[in-house]
Amino acid sequence: CNNLWLDLQRLHDRLSQSGPVLGLPLIRNEKTVDPTDPTSPRTLQLETAMGAAIEVFPGARAIVVERGRFLPVKTTNELMLLRSDVFTLAEDARLVTDLPKLPGIDLDPRHYKTINQFDERVQIVPSLRDARSLRVRGDWTFSHPVHVTGDATLEDNGQQQSVPPDLH
Repeated sequence: CNNLWLDLQRLHDRLSQSGPVLGLPLIRNEKTVDPTDPTSPRTLQLETAMGAAIEVFPGARAIVVERGRFLPVKTTNELMLLRSDVFTLAEDARLVTDLPKLPGIDLDPRHYKTINQFDERVQIVPSLRDARSLRVRGDWTFSHPVHVTGDATLEDNGQQQSVPPDLH
């Protein structure tokens, strides 16, 4: 669930009846203690899916909200899109795009998984307005303006490289 809207009075009433526990199912999520270090100790994160809360509120309903109303950023792939020229700031302070379809971004998780890795390698975000997709494999640095057109792939040659200005 990306967004959850609640009636706070109904939540208060439910918690007053049941105590501080809603009885939602637990999800077991395996992670490393330090997400930037895959060799750090493994740990378990226990969490609940808030969307499951619909089961504990009689009369609750799900509504569909169009994708244009929110822009989730859970990966550096989505971050690159958000920081690029694909989006503009509307008068009502929403980020909007006029593209019929967003370009697909696939950054090598070995080099772009964390925000620190991303910021180290993406010093200048490429222009993606004319891109259909960008696939990056290996350790590439975006250190000068780059214009991506159509479907572009940067292959891994085993060493750090700088992205060329025009990428097709």
